[in-house]
Amino acid sequence: MLLEAFMFAALMFVSIQANAADFDYVDRHDNTVTTTHEAAFHITIGETFRPLGELHHRQESNGRMFQVSFAAFADGSDIILIHAERLEAENGILTYDHLPQGLIDGIPFGLQEQCIPAEAALSLADNPEAQFVTERGFDIRLPFYLTQHLIASEDGNAELILSYGRPVDNCTDIPESFTSETRTRAVNTITLEHVSD
Repeated sequence: MLLEAFMFAALMFVSIQANAADFDYVDRHDNTVTTTHEAAFHITIGETFRPLGELHHRQESNGRMFQVSFAAFADGSDIILIHAERLEAENGILTYDHLPQGLIDGIPFGLQEQCIPAEAALSLADNPEAQFVTERGFDIRLPFYLTQHLIASEDGNAELILSYGRPVDNCTDIPESFTSETRTRAVNTITLEHVSD
């Protein structure tokens, strides 16, 4: 899927609310989440982060429809986002081998970083995930920086995206010390274990 994780810059996406009964790829209890689709992991979020709940919706990206289960956790102005996503048309196209590689608990992920500028504020009004976290008390302050860990299932039909975000002064000149600290926060706050068959 296009690497939007929090989907702040979601002007190109069409999102449709779905009933949880239609699909639910996150089994969440307090600060633990187990993804229940083909990219199956047990994820534990540091106890300083409070759970904001979960949301299930369908989203179109680049002409392909995804089923998205989303869970969020906040600690002050920092947020962790978990996306468990699955292609509705099982065409096996998902891969992140082309991205730089990073590790969480020895598990390799494709790494992506992005910054959502202040100019994107208007797009938040129609973004279901932004609305969801805002309604649960998280103050989205733009510009906002995200470091993302992405992994696709072996069959290429499902993916897990773990994002760690925090406000930044601007998107044009982000110090390496800030990006490095954000990556460190993510690795130190998220515990990950592969769920075996």
